[in-house]
Amino acid sequence: MKKLGAAVIGCGIYGGVHARIYAADPRVELVSVWSRRRERAEEAAAKYGVEAAPSWEQIASDDRVQLVSVATPDFAHTAPVLAALAAGKHVLVEKPMATNSAECRQMIEAARRTGVRLMVNFHQRWHPPFARAREAIVAGEIGRPSSGYIRLSDRIEVATEWLPWAGQSGPEWFLLPHILDLARWLVGGEPRWVFAAATRGVLAARGVDCYDTVQAQVDFSGTICSFESSWILPASYPGLIDFEVQVQGTEGRIDVSAGQEQVRVAGKDYRTPLVLDFITEEGPIRHFVDCVMSGRQPTCSGEDGLVVTRMAEAAVQSIREERRVSLS
Repeated sequence: MKKLGAAVIGCGIYGGVHARIYAADPRVELVSVWSRRRERAEEAAAKYGVEAAPSWEQIASDDRVQLVSVATPDFAHTAPVLAALAAGKHVLVEKPMATNSAECRQMIEAARRTGVRLMVNFHQRWHPPFARAREAIVAGEIGRPSSGYIRLSDRIEVATEWLPWAGQSGPEWFLLPHILDLARWLVGGEPRWVFAAATRGVLAARGVDCYDTVQAQVDFSGTICSFESSWILPASYPGLIDFEVQVQGTEGRIDVSAGQEQVRVAGKDYRTPLVLDFITEEGPIRHFVDCVMSGRQPTCSGEDGLVVTRMAEAAVQSIREERRVSLS
């Protein structure tokens, strides 16, 4: 069987995950990688014995490549995605699909024109506790979902030390799309309106011009869900992330403490290294390869990415205008 040629655009934290999984998949040949930082691309290329492409445009035009992962910063997905789709390549893009819905629609239309697969990496759907929670909801174990609450926050160093582009993003784009998609997937409803508020000041004082915390409410066809995402958990917080999910039904309730996949190490000091569940990492990327090989549509489609971006976009509008925003 001829292997699928793959390339990764963006070699940051999650771009490295894509490269590692492609390199280990016997159905795939990792051909090349690219990063805004040349030294990061060269490091990844040397690790996997592949080419460090001089530009993402070269990857888009490379006939050896059939599928592309785009893991650039939140605001920088659209141009490489559109170029790869126009060249007839299948694309897996990290969330958020884009930071405005018009660009999402451009991607969807480009994929339709060329007949390729377009998937958004909402990898929380592969986290085993969430998969089990959805099974229980679909089976009616808690009755009809009535309300939900999801909190996903990061310790402050994610914004101040990990992401040099944090000021061009914020918790509303880096974190909130994860849980907006998760809620929609869990409760099975479509969003009707969004109301949101935010705080600012802590990160701005450290030179990162973005919101500190965003809270939002979304009506999913009668199921009211509340969301909170923050980038200012204190450095002393015992875990890199704080991730809690609650779904209240008419006949029961589901609670998931997703942040508990952290490892706690108490030695000379106290450390909580992040350990991403291998199923959460590998599952969606392998699913993408499966879909490319079989011709099936991915679970997390471009249309799913558009809905999530519309919700996040509406949250930003709601914060700015201090009103509820309808999603008709």
